[in-house]
Amino acid sequence: MSVITRIANVETSTAIWEFNLNDRNNCVLGNSLDVVAAVRTIAIKIQCSGQRIDYFETLQKNCGLENTLKIPLHSNVRWGTVDGMLRCAYTLRQVINIFISTADELFGPVTVIRHNGRLVKNIPWTAFTFKNADWECVNDACEIIADANNIQQYFSSETQPTLWHTIPAIEELQTAWEMKHDLPKYEIYKDAIQAGLDKIGKYYWKFDDKPVYVLVLSK
Repeated sequence: MSVITRIANVETSTAIWEFNLNDRNNCVLGNSLDVVAAVRTIAIKIQCSGQRIDYFETLQKNCGLENTLKIPLHSNVRWGTVDGMLRCAYTLRQVINIFISTADELFGPVTVIRHNGRLVKNIPWTAFTFKNADWECVNDACEIIADANNIQQYFSSETQPTLWHTIPAIEELQTAWEMKHDLPKYEIYKDAIQAGLDKIGKYYWKFDDKPVYVLVLSK
């Protein structure tokens, strides 16, 4: 996950600085890995203003959602938050698309770039326009991250011992990511998935030095 978000943050920052205001077809995305950072940016910008929150909720109701949703923000120190953020954003993709297409007229630019105190450029909301391919990248990233999020739920019990889950859980996650690693659908995430598999392998071999993890598997 850290690989995906690190690449995403770098690509988004670079794209904003290189954004060409004269190209109406230009956008921050562009079938890249920066969808995670882009979703988080949009969620933050919506939630930092009461007017934007109200408008976002109104759009949800106009789209037929009786119970409005708030996009949860990803936190690097909390497991599962990025999964929840991407899953919610994908569910609200129609609403987000409408919001982005109308927000510039209602609220002005999403952000401004300044250098040495001088205004360099205004970045419009439409810079974060999501195409269908971008939303599929959001869904793909969500599916990859969900594997890890589902595994960590095995250790959430407050009444039952969970140590015995460790080796089976690691092996289950490893198998899931090995399958995705070789699928054409996840080709652009291949390096990130491999980094995750390398991390799993690093800790899996450490079980040899900790016999307690094997002992708890016995009945």
